[in-house]
Amino acid sequence: MAIALDWREKSKSQHFVQFYETDTFLLDSLSEYIGTGLKVGDGCIVLATKPHRESLEERLKGDGLEGAVVGDQYVSSDAGITLSRFMVDGSPDPARFTEVVRSMIAQVGKGRRHVRIFGELVALLCADGNGAAAICLEELWNDLGKTHSFSLFCAYPMHGFGGEVYEAEFTKICQQHSRVVPAESYSALASPDDRLRAITLLQQKASSLEAEIAERKRAEEEQYRLAAIVESSYDAIVSKTLDGMIISWNSAAERMFGYTAQEAIGQHITLIIPPELHHEEEEIIQKLRQGIRTQHYETVRRRKDGTNVDVSLSISPIKDSAGNITGAAKIARDITERLEIERRKDEFISMASHELKTPVTSIKGFTQLLRRRFQQRDDQESAHFLARMDMQLNKLTQLIRDLLDVSKMQAGQLAYREEPFELDVLVQETIENVQGTTQTHRLILEKLESVRVFGDRDRLGQVLINLLTNAIKYSPQADKVLVQVVAEGAQAVVRVQDFGVGIAEAYQAKIFERFYQISDPEMKAYSGLGIGLYIASEIIKRHEGRIRVESRKGTGSTFSFGLSLLEDTSAMV
Repeated sequence: MAIALDWREKSKSQHFVQFYETDTFLLDSLSEYIGTGLKVGDGCIVLATKPHRESLEERLKGDGLEGAVVGDQYVSSDAGITLSRFMVDGSPDPARFTEVVRSMIAQVGKGRRHVRIFGELVALLCADGNGAAAICLEELWNDLGKTHSFSLFCAYPMHGFGGEVYEAEFTKICQQHSRVVPAESYSALASPDDRLRAITLLQQKASSLEAEIAERKRAEEEQYRLAAIVESSYDAIVSKTLDGMIISWNSAAERMFGYTAQEAIGQHITLIIPPELHHEEEEIIQKLRQGIRTQHYETVRRRKDGTNVDVSLSISPIKDSAGNITGAAKIARDITERLEIERRKDEFISMASHELKTPVTSIKGFTQLLRRRFQQRDDQESAHFLARMDMQLNKLTQLIRDLLDVSKMQAGQLAYREEPFELDVLVQETIENVQGTTQTHRLILEKLESVRVFGDRDRLGQVLINLLTNAIKYSPQADKVLVQVVAEGAQAVVRVQDFGVGIAEAYQAKIFERFYQISDPEMKAYSGLGIGLYIASEIIKRHEGRIRVESRKGTGSTFSFGLSLLEDTSAMV
């Protein structure tokens, strides 16, 4: 049932608009509007689409108004054709519009008290996306109404305003009309209570929609911001599905790998992975499916031209709204220049260490010779000074050895002489030797179990010396260091515990890196190049073991490493 309008009194409502959801509702209103006019002797003009005109005329004839429809009281014209008669460059021409419509009004209005017009012209313009022309045409209708007597019934389908972008346009259209008739979902409500409930519900929906729109705008702005960051990033950022298919590819990826986004998206990620490294991708995808995070690592990728590029790779999971992992985002940084700088640095360190080794050895030899001569002459003061010089030369010699070891490790040339030996005996000997160098700390062997391993005795002794001297160095307020040698499962485990300054958790993962020095101001008071723990870590890795640290700032640290226990030595002899 259409909204309760008195169609006989439309002359009092000069320009009204009907919104509709179905053609049936529109035709109910339209046939009553035009039918009532024909019955009371008004002239009627219908500017509509062909389906609407045909359906309307069929209804009018069914109501016994066939004679009026075929007479001069009724004029019907196709809306699209009528528009074409006054549209110029996408806008209605005022003079042409007035001429076209005025001639129609004159045709049906002669000798009649009133003219009724139904028009879908503006609806067609809106449907074509020309909202500005539709508003302009509504204004022309209003201007014409100031000089000519007629009532105008406009109609718009509600689906034409199904988005926030149409809000301003919808508001302007409503403002151009003296009366607005809502669509059938409201108009069909008969009682005032039903309509009040409907209005309240619409208010709630409108409030919810506004909140949703505001949230969506915030999300879109955040998405645009993140997209801008990704696109302007110096690093290549690539996202992929769990099947390894590339789904995004930023500008830096284009520069780094040589493929455009159009070429890369939709391809498998192995597009940029050398064949010998395809296993990396398989492992990464397997970890992603299991929810295991892949740690940052350095690797090699392949460009479009077939050349390789060294990259530092970070991988993060992509999750959907339910928290399910659907893919991964990869950030690749070109480290070719950094690796070249490191290579040159390693070459320089190696060369400098070799060049320093010979003169330092000579100086040490002459220092020892002079010391013996001063002792023979009973010049104890000079001999004491030379003894102190010899101690500093020992430190310098050890530093040179460490630098040479680092260079050899980087080149894969550090020699190992592996054999079966008793690790507990090595620990005892090392403790005795280091104890002789300190007057401030007692090195206490808390637990000692007989453990036999296979490895390089001298290199593992080097690890022990480093851990013990560090424990002394970084616990200046303490007076003891605790050592344990125990068998745990299939491992021989050595622990060195101090009660010194400790290491903050933020630094613990990095202290085994080459040349790494903790940036904590308190730690800067202690000298060192940051290579001792790196060498120790590499030696333990070479023995297929792992070195660990447990520490809390201000309470001390415990360093430990584990090696496989040797039970049957027959195969090693």
